[in-house]
Amino acid sequence: MLPWLAAAAAVALWLLLLAALAVATRNPDVVPVPPTAELAAHSPAVVDLITGDWRLCDEATSATLLDLAARGAVRIEEIGPELSLVRLRRDPGDLRPYEKLVYDHVRSLAVDGVVATGALAEGSRNLGRWWKSFRKKVIAEARAEGLSRSRWSRAQAVLLTAAAAVPAVAVAVAVTVSDKEHDGGLGAGILAFGALVALMGRLNGERGTRRGAEAAGQWLGVREHLAGTGRFSEQPAASVTIWGRHLAYAAALGLAPRAVTSLPVSVPADDRRAWSDYGGMWHVVDVRYPRRLLWAREPLPMLFYALVAGFFAGFWTWIVLLVLSAVDLWPDTLVRPGFLAVGAVVAGVPLVYAIMDLTGKAEIQGQIVRLRRFQAGTKGNNDPKYAYWCAIDDGRAREVKAYGISAAMWHPLSEGEKVRARVGRKLGWIDAIEVVERSRLQGTARYDDTGEHRIDAPENLGEVRIFDPGQE
Repeated sequence: MLPWLAAAAAVALWLLLLAALAVATRNPDVVPVPPTAELAAHSPAVVDLITGDWRLCDEATSATLLDLAARGAVRIEEIGPELSLVRLRRDPGDLRPYEKLVYDHVRSLAVDGVVATGALAEGSRNLGRWWKSFRKKVIAEARAEGLSRSRWSRAQAVLLTAAAAVPAVAVAVAVTVSDKEHDGGLGAGILAFGALVALMGRLNGERGTRRGAEAAGQWLGVREHLAGTGRFSEQPAASVTIWGRHLAYAAALGLAPRAVTSLPVSVPADDRRAWSDYGGMWHVVDVRYPRRLLWAREPLPMLFYALVAGFFAGFWTWIVLLVLSAVDLWPDTLVRPGFLAVGAVVAGVPLVYAIMDLTGKAEIQGQIVRLRRFQAGTKGNNDPKYAYWCAIDDGRAREVKAYGISAAMWHPLSEGEKVRARVGRKLGWIDAIEVVERSRLQGTARYDDTGEHRIDAPENLGEVRIFDPGQE
């Protein structure tokens, strides 16, 4: 008992040390200055950081794009109530690293230098890594300007790490003494040390400097001025041509939600609402993922499933009808016709659909607008089982149904590729697909099921290739 009390006391003392350092390194108080129209030299992204308690918010990317428009690197044009365009300039000039990150993303999506604002969420980039890179670059500039710093200094980090060894050793000793038959003390000590260091790292965010607090106070004065002089909450992104950089700073300061919402640079693409430029004009495509009862099913296995479903439906109908006939609620002569009819109906529809798709395929040509996978159960070893979907805009309708596709064919594909596919119209299954034109989203990457390993789109697409599971 005594070793466990000593271990608990050691952990409590370390947590007390951590709490004391956390209080000592909290952000300095920010005192807003009176309303002012004076704009300092900080970028909107840095302003978002220092006025948001040194936490970067999602509007920082939209504010950055608005700032690029105000400075002439891009142009935002309102075409109609539901369509605005971002038009690139040939020479954006010198850009900060995080500004270049935003500009390159817009360029990767643009067709002939133009992309719809709603399509800014598109692309096959790993958004988590992209945002992490953006945040890191903004913080690097804030630190270079003396506005921000890491919460733990090097000395404090060394102190906390060294001190964490004491409770880790105490836990190791307690486990060793309490369980002498098993040598688990070392492992317990390592786990305890790792947990404490992880907690220390979790709290190691950005904190402001005295200079940063003064700058934040200045920008809060600007916020008061902008809030009182302009109706920025009602302004669309295209109004940056009128308001200039003031709209970008208003977005960074949380005053321009309409403009920010219309520029979803750091927002994940909507599964059910895609933007496509197939046919030469940007437009919205609504994507449906029907229930997989009789859709997104492979025809050949469906033959077997249909027979099994018909058998069990007929079997249980036979049991029920036997019981009903025993109590004179169903004629004995209709028991056999009854369960045979039910079994035939249950099996008949999927059988007909499967035969029709096996004997005749439809060919569609268009652009892939969504590649998604959703969990559809678990395998025998409790690993997740996925259903893979591919939605293709063929230019004929503004609403499309996503097709089922095998994992072997799904993985090499990328959104934005123009393809020809052979599909079954009844069961919605793609049994062959060929890439006609590679996606222009070059430089972006897709990742495998774990999200850790990069899967690049297939190279050498000069030749049309059909991805067939039987050839993998």
